[in-house]
Amino acid sequence: MVKESLPEQEILQRAPFESSVPSSVIRTRYRAVLSYVGTHFHGWQIQSNAPRTVQAVLEDALARFSGEPVRAVAAGRTDAGVHAEGQVVHFDLARPRQPERVRDGANALLPGDVKLLAISPAPPDFHARRDAVWKEYLYRWSRSAVIPPRDFLSVAPISGRADAGAMRAAAAVLPGERDFGVFGVRLPAGDSGVRNLHFVRIEESGDEIRALFRGDAFLRGMVRSICGVLAGIARGKVPPERMVELLETGDRRLLSSKAPALGLTLLRVHYSTSTD
Repeated sequence: MVKESLPEQEILQRAPFESSVPSSVIRTRYRAVLSYVGTHFHGWQIQSNAPRTVQAVLEDALARFSGEPVRAVAAGRTDAGVHAEGQVVHFDLARPRQPERVRDGANALLPGDVKLLAISPAPPDFHARRDAVWKEYLYRWSRSAVIPPRDFLSVAPISGRADAGAMRAAAAVLPGERDFGVFGVRLPAGDSGVRNLHFVRIEESGDEIRALFRGDAFLRGMVRSICGVLAGIARGKVPPERMVELLETGDRRLLSSKAPALGLTLLRVHYSTSTD
């Protein structure tokens, strides 16, 4: 029987662990692949006003398993409602343990909507975010009049007349290294919105339309903003040249509403051969 995580207020109010491990002890770093359904999470990052985040729930389970405070660092910070199939995190424990024991012990304390899929030892300088070579995000829409219950939490509805070809043509201008700042949340002064987008592939499977993004890194909100524009073009509500206009002018007034969070999944994170 899978044990549920602590109630939200208990997670927020739990006193921090007072570790008895001497500071001189060399800690063991682990790399883990994490999967979660984001529907009932307020995103990845711990927030004082939103206790049920993926990071908070994961760190609580790891701390209860190990008996010491644990800080988990993720490859990417997913927003509220966004899912992950292959999020990568790293964390340190005070003494070496078999990776399977860490995985199984933590999973027994995690709720059903977040699980560690795999854990392996990592070099002490491995960093889940900084060492990532590229990430893939998948956005899913359905043109079906009825979305099957199994897809209800992870597929966004779109008009049955949505044109995947128009979406594909609009997406073709996106790949490359350029300033995507118009699609992300406003950046602090001096921060760059330049990112390298390797490709955007628009695929169809029956009533479903999928957009697969691969890039070195992504701005917060970038993929959902792009998908909002793509959906508008596919529905004929936005002119086909809108994507080019946004990239050339950076005019946020031309943006469509962001695509719903439920359709977006962090699919996988790739690392160089030396860290794979």
